[in-house]
Amino acid sequence: MMRMRQPYLLEWLDILANVTLNPEKTPVQDITVQQVMVVMEKIRKETATIKSKLKHRVFSLTREKHIRILLENHYASIQILLAQVTQRKKNKTFQQEDLKQVLTLLEASLQDLLSFLETWFARYLNLEQLSKRRRNKIPITSPEEKILCSLSTDQTALVLRAADELRILKAKSMRSVFKTIVPYLATPHRQDLSYDSLRAKAYTPEEKDKEIAIAQLQRMIKKIKEY
Repeated sequence: MMRMRQPYLLEWLDILANVTLNPEKTPVQDITVQQVMVVMEKIRKETATIKSKLKHRVFSLTREKHIRILLENHYASIQILLAQVTQRKKNKTFQQEDLKQVLTLLEASLQDLLSFLETWFARYLNLEQLSKRRRNKIPITSPEEKILCSLSTDQTALVLRAADELRILKAKSMRSVFKTIVPYLATPHRQDLSYDSLRAKAYTPEEKDKEIAIAQLQRMIKKIKEY
């Protein structure tokens, strides 16, 4: 019997950070004071709910490997959200006092969730390594900090897939390759790329995109020969 997929516990906080409070996707400056109050109350409730559900999931698992994967995945996801929120605070939109309060609370809540995981489930986490990663985490979310790739998303996906399958780029999975690289890229038409979406595109290429990707790789080969 196929096991049902568990819902993403951080979904609401993720949408809040990446959509609702993202000036590139939402007119954040139009959020009213009343809406801010509702969001802040929801952040508090959601944080408590996540803690409760995480404990329930951990205690429902019997294999230590599965517990470790669950906790490490959530820890890493929270780190990413925290980095995004910290970076977002630099945006001039959030100098508005009520919006600043929302981000400050969200940032504190994410830090609280990390501390919760470190306190309750220390035996399953390599805290020294995770803490080091947390201190050294450099968020790359603003357009000027990303690398602009002249290829389209479909063409980029093809190049990354080929690099993975030929083991030019080595990771535990193709998804890991996309997850690690794609957040640092932007295209002429898109600033925020979804690594899962790009990975899916790699399996449904159009002939035109294949031709363009090949042509660009051939240009690289020619350039390397000139060195």
